[in-house]
Amino acid sequence: MRKLLFQLLLLLGSVGLVAGLLLRPALRRPYLDAFYTRFTTPPAASLVIGTSRAAQAVLPAVLQARLGQRFEGPWLNYAFTLYQSPYGPSYLASIQRKLAPNTHNGLFVVAVDPWSLSVARPTKARPPAGFPEDKLMIGQLRNVSQNPNLDYLAHYINFSLYRLLLHDTAKVVERLHPDGWLEIALPSPLTTPARTRQRETERLATYHQLAAASQPSAARLASLHQLITFLKGHGRVVLVRVPTGQAMTALEAAYQPYFDQQMQQTSHALGVPYLNYAGQPYLTTDGNHLWRGAARAFSQKLAEDIALMDNNK
Repeated sequence: MRKLLFQLLLLLGSVGLVAGLLLRPALRRPYLDAFYTRFTTPPAASLVIGTSRAAQAVLPAVLQARLGQRFEGPWLNYAFTLYQSPYGPSYLASIQRKLAPNTHNGLFVVAVDPWSLSVARPTKARPPAGFPEDKLMIGQLRNVSQNPNLDYLAHYINFSLYRLLLHDTAKVVERLHPDGWLEIALPSPLTTPARTRQRETERLATYHQLAAASQPSAARLASLHQLITFLKGHGRVVLVRVPTGQAMTALEAAYQPYFDQQMQQTSHALGVPYLNYAGQPYLTTDGNHLWRGAARAFSQKLAEDIALMDNNK
């Protein structure tokens, strides 16, 4: 019996070793999915925080090139999606896990918009649901700096592990860079105007539905305040409203007319600057996310504005 058990354990160990050897090159590819790399890097001292707008709009490498002498690294874009990382207790806890211990002079770009501070409007058929992301990846994943991140691979990868061996990253439009920037490799909207207008129409329709089903959340705003207070103990916090297309900006103004006033009040109350780029003419892929060329230009502008603020202190 002992011999049989030993042989079984040896067989399982051999299978695991072979699988590990086969998967290791796949796990080292520059792109696995839109999230994985952020959970394999070491803890970071300077972070970009927010939803997919920030994930695609802010390049840590550009910020570091201009501001690296003023703030601690490593630098990481730790923004995800509207459904995974709106402001709430789960995202705050994940950020706390990802922040490098003993950080004293980090830079924290905290991207805000009306949607990341909203919750689903309760109805008779749909009572208040709390924070849905508590049950998702951002609320459940405890180890956010492990390489390979076995917990993520076991529970949150969006395809079977065996497909890693067949995954052709050359054809993937999404490219998650080592610093967490999510590049969407689409051509310039100026060269594909019809396709861009179609994406804008589809995205705007989705957000009209979201506006009808959502409402501003005092609880999410309170979590944002908690996050800012926490981060201020570790460096410089800058609230940022990322630019969007004109139609999206107009929809947000209709949905939450006093949003910018609320952010200015938050800025004043907590002693952090608020940089509002809403309505500025940067190219987008769908009215909601900056095109990759515009993201680089916007990141340069953001870095210059932060540097200018510090120069004028």
